[in-house]
Amino acid sequence: MIGGILRDKYRSWVIGYNQLVGTCSVLDVELWGIFEGVTIVMDKGFDRILIISDSQEAVKAIQGSVTKMSNSAL
Repeated sequence: MIGGILRDKYRSWVIGYNQLVGTCSVLDVELWGIFEGVTIVMDKGFDRILIISDSQEAVKAIQGSVTKMSNSAL
């Protein structure tokens, strides 16, 4: 299960989301959650985004600094 919450620049709640993704790695779950949030933000027409995650591995993957190869489809 993935999920997240989107807030505006004043930290007011905009929308929450969750979705069943099935069996996958913890990293994939973190990345799917971020991906879904970004997709929602884009669909709502926001032009800026700040992603906050407690997964250092997901942040490194997004920044492109993962040293080991991942077989993630994301």
